[in-house]
Amino acid sequence: MDGETVRVLLVEDHALLAQSVSAALTMEGLDVVCPERLGFDSVLAAAAEHHPDVVLLDLVLEEGTTALPFIPFLCELGASVVVMTGETDRVRLAECVEAGAVGIVGKHEPFENLVAAVREVAQLRLLLTAAQRADLLRELRRRRAEDRERLAPFTRLTRREREILRALVDGRSAEVIAKADLVAVATVRSQIRSVLSKLGVNSQLAAVALASKGRWPL
Repeated sequence: MDGETVRVLLVEDHALLAQSVSAALTMEGLDVVCPERLGFDSVLAAAAEHHPDVVLLDLVLEEGTTALPFIPFLCELGASVVVMTGETDRVRLAECVEAGAVGIVGKHEPFENLVAAVREVAQLRLLLTAAQRADLLRELRRRRAEDRERLAPFTRLTRREREILRALVDGRSAEVIAKADLVAVATVRSQIRSVLSKLGVNSQLAAVALASKGRWPL
């Protein structure tokens, strides 16, 4: 893009940082636009209107909302997405790369590094090397395999058995569960035995511990 003005869409929820980054990029001759609102529709509408070469995307927006779902749609509009974040979890960063981001820039980086990154992406449409990208995606695949193995025992539970396990995790006894659900205590105890069998444990305490250790999504 030699000789052409690089258009940048800056998506950042901290107003002061957004102003500082915008000013720094503008001083370097880049054309910077910030969406008026940071919701999904507003950001995509701004991208469709301004046709940015590069989108600098904060990964965590207002109220902790992740901007990860924005990435593939911004890429479809022809923009190169660079995630600008303080996040250090490599698996979360790998998810951004998998979604289509061409690079990651830390918020702690000096402005000159950010400017250089934007220019490199505008010119080459990438920031990460092939080796860096492959390394991140390999780490993501490994984590997902670990998650599948960790959650495998819970996938064997029926809907009712999952409800029983949730109740046990909450500290409810068979009698309390039976009374709340208007069923016989013997029925609940039978369901608890089925849960223990499928999880491969011998006690309710062990089942609760496994759910906690396995970070079972209640």
